[in-house]
Amino acid sequence: MSVYVIAEAGTSHDLQIEKARRLIAAAALAGASAVKFQWWSDSKHLAARRNAPELAEMYEGCRIPEDWLPTLEAVATAAGLEFMTTAYLPEDIVVVAPFVSRFKIASFESQDRAFVLAHKPFGKPTVISTGLCDLPALWKLRSIQAEASRSGWDVRLLQCVSAYPCAISDLNLATISQYDLDGLSDHTESLLTGAFAVTAGARIVEKHLRLGDTDPANPDFGHSLPPGDFADYVENVRLAEAAMGDGRKTVAEAEAPWARYVVRP
Repeated sequence: MSVYVIAEAGTSHDLQIEKARRLIAAAALAGASAVKFQWWSDSKHLAARRNAPELAEMYEGCRIPEDWLPTLEAVATAAGLEFMTTAYLPEDIVVVAPFVSRFKIASFESQDRAFVLAHKPFGKPTVISTGLCDLPALWKLRSIQAEASRSGWDVRLLQCVSAYPCAISDLNLATISQYDLDGLSDHTESLLTGAFAVTAGARIVEKHLRLGDTDPANPDFGHSLPPGDFADYVENVRLAEAAMGDGRKTVAEAEAPWARYVVRP
């Protein structure tokens, strides 16, 4: 399976649907597999749920209207992309479900077992970021993943460091192979970290995308890449994927002209 690249549009639309459309177009042009937005119905409830009343105003300033969802899904589908939307409130899962074929659960909600399991009845693949998880929290998610596998529910876990932006020295890509994780949710400013993740075993890479005219005050601005850099990021992922090959040790076709020089006892 090709590495699945999620272009995280996040809040980079600046509450302008024309910018949201352009984010989708940029993701498609860059060769992403999916474009992902975020939706919540109640900013005060989200802030309270996260014990962050001071963020309620910021959340409200980034909250897209519910009627954007079918429009953005249609635009993404027409562009050849899978449409994804993260829900943060339990009551919002059922709202976004009709528009997505794959769920994404953010790091801040990943340790709420009831919230995670509330996605299960829809039977759709679910990707979970593991930022802010220590080892016991990760084992709980691995337990959910194992139970899900036995019941036919596809759950994937991503290495993530919930720092915005994240320093490369904090990325800890070794966890992908150490704990058999499925990929990376990347908040660095580097164009290479997605490729590094692929060489560490990632099959899913999520990276924030913004526009050239996204407001610099936007909360996602600092850890998002503009379209040209995002396209280079995806190209680096694809190059790493090509370099990794299929893992089978054989004599490569390119080696054939040199095969007659092999010394054998």
